[in-house]
Amino acid sequence: MLPIDLILVRHGQSEGNVANKTSRSGDNRFFTEEFRNRHSRTFRLTDKGIEEAKAAGEWLKNNISTPIDRFYVSDYIRAMETATLLDLSNALWRREFHLRERDMALQDNLPDDERKVLYPKEDKQYAQNKFLSIPAGGGESIASLCLRLKATMLAHWARECSDKRVIAVCHGHVMRALQVEIEDLLPERFIELDESEKPEDKIRNCQIFWYTRRDPETNALAPHIIAVRSVCPWDKQGDFGWRKIPRKHWSNKELAAEVEKQERQIAQ
Repeated sequence: MLPIDLILVRHGQSEGNVANKTSRSGDNRFFTEEFRNRHSRTFRLTDKGIEEAKAAGEWLKNNISTPIDRFYVSDYIRAMETATLLDLSNALWRREFHLRERDMALQDNLPDDERKVLYPKEDKQYAQNKFLSIPAGGGESIASLCLRLKATMLAHWARECSDKRVIAVCHGHVMRALQVEIEDLLPERFIELDESEKPEDKIRNCQIFWYTRRDPETNALAPHIIAVRSVCPWDKQGDFGWRKIPRKHWSNKELAAEVEKQERQIAQ
C-alpha cells in the first residue's frame, strides 16, 4: 500500500536544461570543453531555477498541511539544491540514488547535433518507440526506468510508508515513470503525454505531482492512490486541480480492436 500522500517535485531549471535547450536550437555555446567533461549529475541550478525552487517551497508550505513524515531526494546535485531551497520545516532528507535521473549512457551531456551524427540508429529506434528505446551505450529505456523505480522506491514506500505523507524531489523522466506506474498507464499513453503540448500534460521545472489515497471531495481514505493534483508553482495558471485516476480493464472485444489497428504484413 502506497503512502497516504506522495508528493513529487521536479528540480528547478539546471545548467543542463539550458545547455540542451539551446543546443536543440542549433547553438552549442554552453558546451565548452570544461562543461562537456562533467557528468550530468553535477549540474547546478541556474538563477531562474533557484527562483522556481523557492516558489515551489512557498506553494508547498501554503497548500500542504504539516507534518510531512518522510523526505527523499535524488542524489543528483540539482535535486539536492532544489530540496534545500524548498525550505521545508523539520526536513531531514534521505538521499536516494534510486531516484537519480534516467541513465542516458553515451548520450549524457552531448550536444544535439553531435548526438544525431554519432547515433543515427538509436535516433531511428527512438522515433519508432519512445517507451522501449534504449539510449546509445546501454542506458535506460523508459520501461527500464519504470522497473527500477517499481522495484526500489515504490516497493520501499509501500513497505515502510503506507501510513505516512512523503515528499520526493527528483527529475522529469523519473516523475513520468512514477506516473506510469502509479496511474497504471500504457506505453502509448506515455508517448501521448511526452509529445503533448498541453500545459496540463507537461512536467516543467519544479512541477509538483501530489498523489493521494484520500478522496479530495469526501476525505475518505482508500487502499490505493485515487487522485492527483498537478501544479507548476511559478506559473499563475499552472494549478490544474485534482484529477481522479481511472483504472482501466480490457474486454476481449476491446483488445481485438487494439490488435486490428496494426496492419498485418505477413499472412502465411
